Amino acid sequence: MDRDVLKSRLSALDSEIRAKQQSRDLLSALLGHRSLKSWHERLESIAPDLHRAWLMTQGFSSEEAARVAWLSKDMNAHDDYMAVFMKVFSGLDWWGPGTQAATLKALAMAPFAPKTILEIGCGPGMATMLLAEATDARILATDTDEGALDRLRDRVVAKGLGDRVAVRNVDMAQLPVPEQPWDVIWAEGSAYIIGVERALADWRTLLRPGGVLVFSDMTWRTDTPPEALRAFWASEYPAMTRVSVRLDQAKRAGYRVLGHFEMGREAMDAYYQPLEAHVAEMQAQLKGTRVLDDLRAELAAYHACDGIVSFEMVVLQKP
Repeated sequence: MDRDVLKSRLSALDSEIRAKQQSRDLLSALLGHRSLKSWHERLESIAPDLHRAWLMTQGFSSEEAARVAWLSKDMNAHDDYMAVFMKVFSGLDWWGPGTQAATLKALAMAPFAPKTILEIGCGPGMATMLLAEATDARILATDTDEGALDRLRDRVVAKGLGDRVAVRNVDMAQLPVPEQPWDVIWAEGSAYIIGVERALADWRTLLRPGGVLVFSDMTWRTDTPPEALRAFWASEYPAMTRVSVRLDQAKRAGYRVLGHFEMGREAMDAYYQPLEAHVAEMQAQLKGTRVLDDLRAELAAYHACDGIVSFEMVVLQKP
């Protein structure tokens, strides 16, 4: 037989073996025989929407799917990882960068006093309570973390706001169509969970004409970040981009930009400083866990990010 034919057949067999080995590795990981971490990271970087959609077919909510993609990075170890992770966060008020000043500044950009507000990804309710105190609006605050929702329910009761503030466990990827479109949709630090572009498209349909969408998102402040910081966020939030890109996306989705502003170092500090203190307090309990390693890496990125990464608040209007 011709030697070139044999070489060609050998090369084809090698390719088939590699493909079958990759398939075997994935099946083995799906059965829990090995970690899915590297597979999740690759898929998230290549096709985040497909990755998230597939995770949701496996029974995860949109928020849980995002946590698999960015936190645990392994659905087989997800429950154990998140149990430890939530021990850290359950006692914190801020579950993402933010300040009362930033919330009030964004609210002042709305060209009307809202009568109804849908809050998406409310967490323990720091923005919820401020919006309730600063407006007369009826507010529906939603999240999928029942522990955070319970804390918010307690706050609502303590302030006597139960007649205006409803708290519900609702997946942001499956928000019900309201009887009347919302005046304002508020989403501090949560749009990234389903992807900002998808959020812009999906949530627009829930707003009345002239309604306002407010969201905040972590953004690059430079085109040339240090390699270590770029690599960290490429793994943790691969869709992070510049403010100008987010504004272009909003315009293409059919919004008018009413305003936007950098939330400042104060917003990052409000989240990361209590987190850092809490991690230090719990260090003995967290020793040997991947959660501790991951949080240390994120805190190191926080200390290195000044002027390079920050949160932007964006206020949009549906024409």
